[in-house]
Amino acid sequence: MTPKTDITSRKISFEILHAILNQGSLAHELFTAQSAWGELPARDRAFVRVLVMSCVRQYGQLTICIDSFVKRPPKPRIRTIILLGAAQLLILKTEPHAAIHTSVSLARALAGDAYTGLVNGVLRTISRSGENLFQATNPSDNLPKFFKQDWSKNWGEFAVQQIMRIAQSQAPLDITLKNTSSTDVDFISDWTEKLSAKSLSAHSVRCEPVADVTQLPGYHEGQWWVQDCTAALPARLMGTVSDKNIIDLCAAPGGKTAQLISAGAHVTAIDHSATRINRLSDNLNRLSLEANIICADGRDYIPENPVDGVLLDAPCSATGTIRRRPDVLIGKTPTHIKQLQSLQIELGLAAAKWIKSGGTLIYATCSLQKQEGEEVLEALISNEKSGLILDPIRREEADIFYPSNRVEDTIDYLRILPNQLLTNGTDNRGNDGFFIARLTVK
Repeated sequence: MTPKTDITSRKISFEILHAILNQGSLAHELFTAQSAWGELPARDRAFVRVLVMSCVRQYGQLTICIDSFVKRPPKPRIRTIILLGAAQLLILKTEPHAAIHTSVSLARALAGDAYTGLVNGVLRTISRSGENLFQATNPSDNLPKFFKQDWSKNWGEFAVQQIMRIAQSQAPLDITLKNTSSTDVDFISDWTEKLSAKSLSAHSVRCEPVADVTQLPGYHEGQWWVQDCTAALPARLMGTVSDKNIIDLCAAPGGKTAQLISAGAHVTAIDHSATRINRLSDNLNRLSLEANIICADGRDYIPENPVDGVLLDAPCSATGTIRRRPDVLIGKTPTHIKQLQSLQIELGLAAAKWIKSGGTLIYATCSLQKQEGEEVLEALISNEKSGLILDPIRREEADIFYPSNRVEDTIDYLRILPNQLLTNGTDNRGNDGFFIARLTVK
């Protein structure tokens, strides 16, 4: 980096991180919207992303170190600058002079000379004495108190430790191949070789993370789409969908829609956000797939005719995606989870009314909260007007996500934690966490 791009990249890092920490913004949306970031050289863009995401992934651990070396909490903007400097020193192992000098320059550029002494002093102390303190922290320190208590109670302390260790590193890139079935062994083998990937199941392959997925073989030809291996499971659990009318509710960005179309379904894809609908449409166009796309609130939508099935991947806290989106943990509260639960129940009950007798509702969330999984399922099946009953999931359907310690060959629903592929020996980098239930309309 030149001195100019040095300070420019730090300013952009500051703007993105400050918005995540103080405005509840999501990192992936900020990177997309930040035109100045997009104009940086590729190397500098990569640096900004790594720096910001390092701060977010290990926010709790960094906070413990910073709080040990400041007498009173600095203003939010100054704290963000110190956080960026500390991450460079303790995580990225940036040369101390460079990390401290650029942080002080950033403080001067954003707040004048009033706080340069504080930033300089704290970061010099961290450079001298922070390493041992940082090493004494634990990955679980990055969990907000509410989530730590909730997850420890529901999933156990050992699982929490594993999940948070997995979340320390950048997630691999999972890909769903177009036009595949369980018998396409040669096709899958061919693509695993082209993508330098490993096959996770008959439907998903795993690659190393890359800076630009558009440069991978097959992207521009629409041969695959990015989709975590766990996220590919709900559509598969719909069963045989060829020539059936299926609604994909809350469909964007379109991975599940693409799966259903590729399997022969006539798909109506619904999402409430015009921006997300545009993204879904762009993704389907790249894949040369067609769906009936509708921008609507699922609670108000009524289809012209009953359908064979609905896939509801409901809006949720997304806590199961912390490997890829560690920022989802920031700013969430029990009140927020409760509001999401109400929305999920409303969407599920609305969807049940659209389905023919004997048809299927898949309810899924990428959340680790029971409030958004088991409790919503109970609310749906206990509502007499819904007509919903459980349709147990078979071992062979769940494949690598079936609980390895379960003797029975069916299960009422799947609760998949981010450490599942680690514990069953498939891949130590884990997977997205999900809750998935299949229901039938009486």
